[in-house]
Amino acid sequence: MDGKEVPAAEALKAKNIKPLIPEGKDALGILSNSSVAMALTMDAAKAMGQILKVSPIVYGISLEGLNGNVAPFLSQTTAFHPFPGLQEKAKELREVLAGSYLWKKDPSRRLQDPLSFRTTVYTLSEAQNALNDLNKVIDVQINSSDDNPGVMVNADKADTQYDQVAQYFIKTPKAEGAIIPTANFEVLPVALAVQRATVALGHVGHNAVQRTMRLDEPAFTDLSRYLAAKDNLGHAFGATEDTLVSIYAENIDLANPVSLDSFPVEGNIEDSASNLPRAAQRLKRATDNTFLVLSMELLHNTQAADLRKMQNKNFKMSPATEKLYKAYRVNSPFVDQDRIYTIDLQNGDELLKNYQP
Repeated sequence: MDGKEVPAAEALKAKNIKPLIPEGKDALGILSNSSVAMALTMDAAKAMGQILKVSPIVYGISLEGLNGNVAPFLSQTTAFHPFPGLQEKAKELREVLAGSYLWKKDPSRRLQDPLSFRTTVYTLSEAQNALNDLNKVIDVQINSSDDNPGVMVNADKADTQYDQVAQYFIKTPKAEGAIIPTANFEVLPVALAVQRATVALGHVGHNAVQRTMRLDEPAFTDLSRYLAAKDNLGHAFGATEDTLVSIYAENIDLANPVSLDSFPVEGNIEDSASNLPRAAQRLKRATDNTFLVLSMELLHNTQAADLRKMQNKNFKMSPATEKLYKAYRVNSPFVDQDRIYTIDLQNGDELLKNYQP
């Protein structure tokens, strides 16, 4: 209650909610449902929503560190190829980078950046579409009955002219309705939406991994190799790429569908299942990995931004990217000499999970 764990009776009393006294089939309806799977799903969806809040800003810092091109998410560009949600996400990226030096012409700026930078507007847009669709089916599932047989007060009397249908309807002095066998326990719409979200999130992580490694390459940045500081004779960020790829590799596996992996049980009458709990757990694990991937990108792109600032007197971050940059720098300073980056990875992970733009 209000962010604290308390006994249910205490919470109900504090909120002036009368306890439900089950009768008839209520107890089965309450207990025999997909509430655990939906709790896992909602937790994963919430985490994915946070990723999509912070990803545009992390991307913005990377583009500023790269001295990249804003052309792929201009209104003219996306209007020319109007996939659903693309123009809205492009507008968000423009707003994130409003006030950045990237909007001023620079003869040294490349015409086209690596695809991981150019296509990010698409990966974020599709991930947002997938999350929106997932939230829609979550709303249906948690705000309607999945009971079987379904007990329906004042049920629609359509098709009751047929004996097969009429037999399900009852009328008593206290109530009128129907008790009808259903398949409403089926949560396949949710499971499929979860799996789509996991795949879409995988692409978000893929682009972040590739952007991070491109920032390490002077051929794309005109900065030092592995973003090494001037007097750093060590390896800088070279070894971090192995960890980055390893984290992302698990997301590739997690994106594989599990909704088809069911076996007949209960005397073969239950011969189909969506495996929603497994699918939801995989999405949540994928979000945890993606936060770590974005944390690693934050380690790299803030370093790139600092090196760019030393190189380019016109360098200027947008208010949105500068806010995240400063929040990160509180606990993770500029890397002037090699150090253990575990703490930085943890700092970034914690920051991104709780950051409010």
